[in-house]
Amino acid sequence: MLRKSIWALSFLSVSLYSADTVAFTLENDFFGSREDDHYTNGAFLVWMHELDEKSKLNFFMDDLQTNTALSLTHQIFTPKNKAASEPVWDDLPYAGYAKLNFLLYKSTANYFHEFGINIGAVGPVTRAQQLQDFFHKVIGDDPFQGWDNQLGNHVMAGVSYQYAYKSDAWDCYGYKVDSISNIRGDAGNFYSGVLVSTTLRLSSQTPTTFITAGNFMVTDESDLLNVEDSRGFNWDVSFGLYANAIYNYYIIDEGIDLGYHLDQMKSALGFQGAINVMYGSFKCTYKIKSAYVNGSRDKHYGGLTLIWNF
Repeated sequence: MLRKSIWALSFLSVSLYSADTVAFTLENDFFGSREDDHYTNGAFLVWMHELDEKSKLNFFMDDLQTNTALSLTHQIFTPKNKAASEPVWDDLPYAGYAKLNFLLYKSTANYFHEFGINIGAVGPVTRAQQLQDFFHKVIGDDPFQGWDNQLGNHVMAGVSYQYAYKSDAWDCYGYKVDSISNIRGDAGNFYSGVLVSTTLRLSSQTPTTFITAGNFMVTDESDLLNVEDSRGFNWDVSFGLYANAIYNYYIIDEGIDLGYHLDQMKSALGFQGAINVMYGSFKCTYKIKSAYVNGSRDKHYGGLTLIWNF
């Protein structure tokens, strides 16, 4: 019943939603370390819509551009040992996570405020085992054997706020350079924490979009803000550093409560690199992210995003 309710809400939201920009992202550790473990796969569908000045959402910050976004998220977590059918007590538990995220943006060309609220679930309701088994069958890889031990069903909810500032671009031998810095806070029963980042970007044209390293995962819905059609072929590359203070993270915390020998996540430091190529209404983004958790454990993962502006 819970699974049917979540997917019914997702379908209804998508059906009623009108979008100017849509993006699909596939995150996988194959794009980073090629090690099939821990955060091993994520799929994201994002819609971004710019509202007119008469929108009821202009009751505050009415001098700023207003955008809304809707995103669907699905993520899969596994231990390293794919052959073990019993719980791997000294590693991450099996888990699937799915959520629906509603976002409101207030922005100018140089900065934005992002307000978010999300609802979702962890557990078999997310169909993580079935999705991973299907993917492994397609690529000819052996399935993980321990999904009977995955975390049980639990409803998740949270809120978030993000602020980012983008400098005016300056000329560098005919190319454009800008910097983007941000701070982000999340509070919820899946994840709570504060993250700050700064990113430097080199572009073949004057950029209108934002790109930050300021999300707990690779995907950030704010990448779709101010996407415009490209005149011919263009590109940009960026590199960012981030620091993350973590208060709670459900996958780890629930595992500890169940007897897994894990350390609570307290911090993460890392970098993010990205390459964008644009032509007309289409954009393709590749990102790679590295995270040093609690100052030691290193994890590399990446994502490939396809964006269509219409």
